[in-house]
Amino acid sequence: MILHFNYHIGELFYGIDIIRPDANGEVPLGVFIIRSVFYHIPFVWILLIMYRSSKFWKISLFVISSLYALAHIGHFIGELSNEALSISQVSLLFTVLVTSLMLVFEHYRYWKQDHTN
Repeated sequence: MILHFNYHIGELFYGIDIIRPDANGEVPLGVFIIRSVFYHIPFVWILLIMYRSSKFWKISLFVISSLYALAHIGHFIGELSNEALSISQVSLLFTVLVTSLMLVFEHYRYWKQDHTN
């Protein structure tokens, strides 16, 4: 997500205009929700992987990784349908999508391990 953010901010150096119409300096609640889902929850996810290994947590992590993969699929498809297609955005989103699908596979394997607690 940090890399994704840097791709967007990096374009500032090349003169992209990021002024949003009707901007008032207030950050909408939706931005907080997106940041929580894609920045904060993954930190908790990492801690769960490190310190919890019950079947419930393994299933939960598999479900969460599946939802993240669906979000990445939607974002990737949305970018492909964008008239102002950005090759750097497409390459980044493709990489993130492949990584998220690999996480789904790995969480599935983790859930199905023989030695569950």
